[in-house]
Amino acid sequence: MTCLFNTDEVRTVNLKAIIEKYRRINDGLISRLSDADYFKSVKLDSYGTLVWDNGVDFDPDNLYRMSEKEIAPF
Repeated sequence: MTCLFNTDEVRTVNLKAIIEKYRRINDGLISRLSDADYFKSVKLDSYGTLVWDNGVDFDPDNLYRMSEKEIAPF
């Protein structure tokens, strides 16, 4: 997932490992994000937090720490 942070940086966040971990234990919340169509239903709340309608959210500060700087294409 590519995100624009309030630092004006475009960074890549890979949530695959987290989603897979919860899919394996079938937690019913984060594991639902393994469905690509549901994952795409993400929204930003007024604080800039990624949220889904089932209550799952990811704090922007944690996402930033997990992210890698996007490399501009030539």
